[in-house]
Amino acid sequence: MLNVKVTFCAPVYITEDSEKVSAAVSNMVNFGRPKSEENRAEFEKPGIGDENIKQTARINGNLELLSGIHYLIRKEEIIDTVNTALKDGIDDSGCKTRVALNKQAALMKHLSFPADDEPLGSVYLTIEAETQDALLKIIDWLTPPTKEGVPVYELKMKEL
Repeated sequence: MLNVKVTFCAPVYITEDSEKVSAAVSNMVNFGRPKSEENRAEFEKPGIGDENIKQTARINGNLELLSGIHYLIRKEEIIDTVNTALKDGIDDSGCKTRVALNKQAALMKHLSFPADDEPLGSVYLTIEAETQDALLKIIDWLTPPTKEGVPVYELKMKEL
């Protein structure tokens, strides 16, 4: 299996309920998992700069963290949309991608990509692989090529 770092995180603004933001982050990771395998977001203090953010809800891990979003992408039939977002989010190194997910939709266990910056921030998904090819393989696993919205093929996680 590929060596990859996955992070889901979201700022918690002073006007927000910390537990709801934690649930939004956790929902993206835990969708479809049995309760015994669920991950909970941990809180950390924000960096210097924005006094409106009281903390950050974060889950760090490996490829396994993407299994919930893998399922959600298919459930919501948004493979092509997510593929575009992941590829648009690739940084200059080609080894990392970052996308914003709508925080309120995540709380309701749905995937939605905000068109603009959200006033209370988003849930951010970051995927960092060792090579460009590895990142593209992960994107291909999450969002395979489609024909009329149906995947042409499906890679298994163990094939990564």
